[in-house]
Amino acid sequence: MGAAFYVLFGAAFTVAVCSALGRALLRALSIRLYREEHALIGFVLGAPLLSTITFLIAAAGFARKGVFLCAGVVILIAASRIKRGLPITRPALPNPLNPGWKKLFAAVFGVYFVLYFFNAMAPEHSPDGATYHLGLIARYLREHRLVPITDNMYAAISQGVDMLYLFAFSLGRHSSASMVHFSFLVTLPLLMICYTRRAGIPAAGACGALFFYIAPVAGITGTSAYNDLAVATVAFTVFYLLQVWDAERPSALFVPIGLLAGYGYAAKYTAFIVLPFALGFTIWKTRPRTFTSILKPVAVISACALAVMSPWLLKNILWFQNPFAPLFNT
Repeated sequence: MGAAFYVLFGAAFTVAVCSALGRALLRALSIRLYREEHALIGFVLGAPLLSTITFLIAAAGFARKGVFLCAGVVILIAASRIKRGLPITRPALPNPLNPGWKKLFAAVFGVYFVLYFFNAMAPEHSPDGATYHLGLIARYLREHRLVPITDNMYAAISQGVDMLYLFAFSLGRHSSASMVHFSFLVTLPLLMICYTRRAGIPAAGACGALFFYIAPVAGITGTSAYNDLAVATVAFTVFYLLQVWDAERPSALFVPIGLLAGYGYAAKYTAFIVLPFALGFTIWKTRPRTFTSILKPVAVISACALAVMSPWLLKNILWFQNPFAPLFNT
């Protein structure tokens, strides 16, 4: 029971800190979202913030359990004091699921939630998760800092999601990291339903969300200490926020869009495409206007993305003399 407590505490504390950071930023920017969106997007948006904070703590040589615990408590207290603006304009999204779809979704989602929950709680045994995802962060924690590792090419790739695992791992060890990834697995289908409720097709959203959620590849990946489900959730959230911006045009949304677009690269090299997609979509939707009106959103998105990407680029420049290591080596 003691081990289970630490596993759950490590994961729950990490998710709570992410949510606190993301929701505080939404409040600070006075971004108006529905209640369900505020909770779900707040968690996803907090991921790049906590990941970057964890990176800086580890880079400074303070990667210790007590430091992460204190940092999390400070963040929770500070985030609770940010009251500016009211992000929730209405208590709930329109177009709720009808009772039949709601019962079907709840039943299937609930059964698979229990199955996935206990698989994520189990000792980590996935090939990549047990070797480099958690193997590298375990070394960082032992060394109390980020250290150059030249005999493993995976140490050079961006580890944005792994920084969340480092935070959770310090408190609850291996399975806490898997539980953090499981949180993204649970978040994505709920976000899909939120999006389709905005679009007026909630039944299609419930159907698509369940097909995704019960897919074996999603279950296996999302309950392991990988990063794929986190990347998929981040990419979908960027798409979601771009659609909200296109419909309502709140310029404050460019900040979370940029942070999450940059986090795509920080989480996985192949997700760099999220940033050009966000920029291209924004330019396309503003193209009848003046150059200045296009420049502002592009500048904000790019600056916010670079803030999340730059730690990984600078690390590779300093350690490997190549910002994109292990790619493009001589």
